[in-house]
Order: sequence, then C-alpha cells, then structure tokens
Amino acid sequence: MPVSNVRRNSRAAAAAASVCPLGIFAPWRLQAYGYTLAVGYAIFAWYLYRLGVWLLNKQGVPVYHDFTFIFGAARLALHGKAAAIYLPAVFIKTQQAIVGAGQVLFSNWGYPPIYLLILAPLAALPYLPAFFVWGTVTLLGYVAVIYLIVRRRAAIALALASPFAAWNFIAGQSGALTAALLGAALSTLDRRPMLAGMFIGCLTYKPHCGILLPLALLAGGRWCAIASAAVTTVILAALSMAFFGIVPWLEFPHALSAQADLNLFAASARWGLSQSVYGLMRYLDRGATVAWFAQALTTSATAVIVWLLWRAPVRPALKAAGLSVGCLIATPYAFAYDLATIAVPIGLLAKDQIERGLLRGEQTTLLAIFGISIAAFFMAGRAPVGAPLLFGLLYLILRRAVCRPVAAAAEIGRDRGLLR
Repeated sequence: MPVSNVRRNSRAAAAAASVCPLGIFAPWRLQAYGYTLAVGYAIFAWYLYRLGVWLLNKQGVPVYHDFTFIFGAARLALHGKAAAIYLPAVFIKTQQAIVGAGQVLFSNWGYPPIYLLILAPLAALPYLPAFFVWGTVTLLGYVAVIYLIVRRRAAIALALASPFAAWNFIAGQSGALTAALLGAALSTLDRRPMLAGMFIGCLTYKPHCGILLPLALLAGGRWCAIASAAVTTVILAALSMAFFGIVPWLEFPHALSAQADLNLFAASARWGLSQSVYGLMRYLDRGATVAWFAQALTTSATAVIVWLLWRAPVRPALKAAGLSVGCLIATPYAFAYDLATIAVPIGLLAKDQIERGLLRGEQTTLLAIFGISIAAFFMAGRAPVGAPLLFGLLYLILRRAVCRPVAAAAEIGRDRGLLR
C-alpha cells in the first residue's frame, strides 16, 4: 500500500477511535424522541382534521389531497376506464365526484399504467377507508424495511419520526412505497439478487425515483439482478395491458410530456414545493436555462460518483447508501413526500456506523439534517431544502467510504450503549 494511503488510513482510524456517541443517541433516548415525534405528528393531523382542512371539511365533504388524485385514477382503472385517466377532462370529473366542483388541483396523470396495478384494488373501498389502508400499508412496509436494514428497535421509532414520512401519510402519497421498494431492493441485492431485481422492477411505477439504479447495477456487474428487473418490468407491463388494454400505454407519453410542462417547464410554478436542484434554482429566480444546467451538472456528477463507488472495493452498505441518496439527487422531479426515501440511505449509513464506528462530526451533521427536515415539515413542504439535505448526506457517505473507520470506535459505542 502506498505510504500516503497508510498515513491517511492511520489518521482516519485515530479520529474514529476517539469519537464517542453523544448521549442523545442512546437507544432508549432515540426511541423516546422518535415515538414522541410520531405522536406529535398524529396530534397535528388530528388538529388539521378538527379544523376541517384534512380528510373532511366542516360539511363532511372530502378535502382535496394528493390521494384524491390517486383514488380517482384507481376508480377509473377498476371500472375498466383506464384510458380515460389520461384524458384531463374525464379525470377532472372523476375527482370532482369525490370532492365537489372547483376543488380539483391536478388534471394530468403522468405515471405509467404499471402504477394502476397497485392502485386499482383501492377503489373497491370507500374513499376514507382507502386513504387509511393506503397510508397504513405503505407506512408499515417502509418501517419494516428500515428495521430490516438497521436491525435495531430504535430504527422503528426513527423511521416514524421522519417528518417526510409524516408528510407523505398526511398527503396520502406514495413516498413510503418508494422507500420500501428501494430499501428492499438494496438490502437483498447481495444475498438474493433475483428478489432484489423484482423489487427494482416494481419501482418502474415511478421510474424517475430509480434513475441511477441501472448504472449502479452495470458498474457492479449485478447481471442476475438486471435480468430479474427486466423480466419483472416486462411482466408488469404485460399485466397492465391485459387488465387495462394497450390504449393507456399509447396515451402515457403525451401525459408525461404534459406533466413535464406543468412541473418543469412552466414559466411560473410553486417552486418551493420542488426538492431538487432544479427546483432550488427556480426558487432562487435563476431562470430555466441556469436551473437545467445546474441539474444536468449535478445529475452527471452524481452518476460518476455512483459509478466509481460501485466499481470500488467499498463496503456494500455504503455503496447502497450512496446509490439511494444519488437517485434522489439525480432527478429533477422530487417533492417533499419523495424525501421519505431519505430514510433508506440514513438507515444504511447507521448500519455501517454500528458495524464500524463513528467519524468525527457525523453525529452533529445528522442532527442538523434532522432539524432542517423538521422545519421543512412545518413549512408544509414549501421550502426547497431537499437538495442541501441530500448533499450533506452524500458527503457523510463518501467520507466514510474514504476514511474507513475502525472497529475500535464500535467498541466505544458498545460500551456507551449505542449498539444495544
């Protein structure tokens, strides 16, 4: 090994071995804080309900949420009218039948017909039960995956403490499902690559959330997972055609283009809701050209980082963490509910910290990330904080990949109770 590398690793080892877990990271405290926050989110949701701005208004009519948009698509799909989902006029009328005229916010369905396979069964239930079934089932899947990654009881409390997961539940969105599928894919990739490929194939319901997955699999030579993902995608596409016909697939490209016009190319939009680099630049009034240049540069740089990370002899947890956070950074289309997926790289980072010990400054940085996330929750997702948070998390992951903390720090953590 070159002398410079020996010196670098020696310094890193010394720094790691001298870091003790902060008292706030004791398992019982993490569980206490996490469950307290989760109860706080539930009380906040109940408060919104009592005000008549969540679930039902004062007249007992459903309030328009993102889930209304999802349930409207599910209803049309279940009744054999999937092609009509891609016709804005029909789609608006379907949503109006739920919440009343003049309340509909979204007229365009920009997702592939594969998504309808997941959603259609929801329409067999009334609106409110469907809302809670969707939110509860996806949230349980999200929590289960984070627990299986970290293998510590405190992980359950921290997963529930995520402000982005809470926001996703309140909105009735799909961020928890995306997190569950991505986390399941990355946590099973080494042991059961075919199963991991199946989870990746299911992620094609929202392809922009896994934009760097094919690149990483190619870099790592994960041919079994690639084949499994491809076969799963083809099967899902075939099933969607069998249930809903070919017309939705013919309409999907037009709907996707319309969705891009609404959320990415519009001259004016609510850019504070966008959590990508592109959205941040537009929020700062930098103009579309500058924003696209910044996003293209960011996506390209992240792709190179992920490729090098997956080609290097780096611990699997860090490869998976870098990839999962990279997928969020690389897409120009990300909202607060999509950031529920941030629990996956944080869980993988925690797994590596448990096994290898802490580096100086990691705990403080993670606390800062969490604090900013809490602030974003109470601003109702209207602050474009996603990009800075994700960059900070990527920095922590890459630093660990380079510095290689040693087991001595893990012993300190065990003595202090961090690993119990």
